[in-house]
Amino acid sequence: MQSQPRPEPFHDEALAHKPCKSSAEQVAEHYNTRRELGMVERLRTRITGLRVFNNWVKSLLINSHAFPGCKVLDLGCGKGGDLRKWGYAQIGEYVGMDIAQVSVEQAEARYNEMGMLTRFPARFYAQDCYGEPLEKTLRPVDYQANLISTQFCLHYAFESEKKARQTMLNISSHLAPGGAFICTIPNANWLVKRMREEKSKSYGNSVYRVEFSKYSNSDERISRYGVAYAFTLDEAVEDCTEYLVHMPSFIQLAQEYGLELLYCKPFHELYQQSICNQKALELFQRMRVVDESRPEISADEWEAVGIYLAIAFTKRQ
Repeated sequence: MQSQPRPEPFHDEALAHKPCKSSAEQVAEHYNTRRELGMVERLRTRITGLRVFNNWVKSLLINSHAFPGCKVLDLGCGKGGDLRKWGYAQIGEYVGMDIAQVSVEQAEARYNEMGMLTRFPARFYAQDCYGEPLEKTLRPVDYQANLISTQFCLHYAFESEKKARQTMLNISSHLAPGGAFICTIPNANWLVKRMREEKSKSYGNSVYRVEFSKYSNSDERISRYGVAYAFTLDEAVEDCTEYLVHMPSFIQLAQEYGLELLYCKPFHELYQQSICNQKALELFQRMRVVDESRPEISADEWEAVGIYLAIAFTKRQ
């Protein structure tokens, strides 16, 4: 595979993998019992560089599509790790939803503790955002968002076509015309290509591991839904079942629900493009993605960065 250059140090929050395993009950149980790492601990793991880099990507997406006073719907909000980012974007209103009750409670507590950094009003709900209609909690007339975000979690919706369609209906029905839908997901093409290059259903390095339930050689067609693999990421994800997102199917499905693709960029490509932009570069330095206070992103972390895609859609007027 072609190597992408890693970021170099400059002088000058946390990876949000969400649902784990196949059923909603197992998802909630996993994240309700997952140990919360404090700020100091998060900066001392083997994936500290990866965590900060992924937070930079999320900040880029938020800064590119949020605007002062906008209404945000965060589907898979986790423990509220992006609340500070929304505060800096000066949004007007926020609704956070996640399948894990404990995570939702921690997100709400974090919001209350942030004080003036979160001047926007916020509501938090525990619900399966993908397998159930949002009308269980929100009616479309109650909340029309200008921006909907699903960070490092949308791939769990591709457990089945039924679940993926419910997810897209949830997003479309609560997104205002002209609004944006942003997400970060694993790159199915990268995952399958790597599996075929390794000629093994299991591969990885010192910080991550992927294992498919079966090996698929180059002659086998990959299904559009329900292709499961176990994913482990040091200090972040523990042997979780995730699902490939077949991008042509995802884009077609989005179009059926009134969403048009704006862009789909691998993280390595996004980095190469963004460091040529002064504002993105300033954000990169301000967030200390790499600096002299700690080692640069390791080669193994940089390989893991290549797993992900940054994607944005807009809802037709």
